[in-house]
Amino acid sequence: MKAYRVISLGVLLNDEYDISKVEQSFKKFSCQREVDLENFLIKKAITYERANIGKTYLLVDLDKLMQGTFSVMAYYTIAQRAIDISELSAKRKRKLLGDYPGRDSLKSIPAYLIGQLGRSNVYTSDEISGEQILNECYHSISIAAQVVGGNLVMLECREKMFERVYKDKGFRKLYDELNEENLYTLYKKIDFTEYWNRYHDT
Repeated sequence: MKAYRVISLGVLLNDEYDISKVEQSFKKFSCQREVDLENFLIKKAITYERANIGKTYLLVDLDKLMQGTFSVMAYYTIAQRAIDISELSAKRKRKLLGDYPGRDSLKSIPAYLIGQLGRSNVYTSDEISGEQILNECYHSISIAAQVVGGNLVMLECREKMFERVYKDKGFRKLYDELNEENLYTLYKKIDFTEYWNRYHDT
């Protein structure tokens, strides 16, 4: 496992950091299996950050950073979203929400959204695993969860990514059908206390 540092894109934009170096590093980010991840980082991440639509976190190669080079190993973007559950059956609502007050009459619910998450092709899973990237993402969400509560995480992906990655990570399909963008909406309930304690216990 390579050493890395998690850096908030918002912090970089607020500090007197040479943002042109950051933009150049984004252009070098390659994820051939998920080109949308490349496009988001290059074309949208800074705009979304400044508009406060979502928050992007960069996992930066620490060795290269110490040498003055900004190399993004992986990144993730998180946001808040209201999830439409108006078409869910009563049984699936119970499975999703448990004893949530007013469950049966709810049309939507709040959730933490993982908008983007991926690793650069330059780095292998041995150098930084998908599990580690997800754990860092969960830790970031845990900070918000300590303040406002919530235990539901959502994301959207293609069928192949569900079968290859997210199914084994405990995510389930919210609906059996694809959405308008031909993606499945996935969900997972998480006790974020575990991730909060993992990083804050001394």
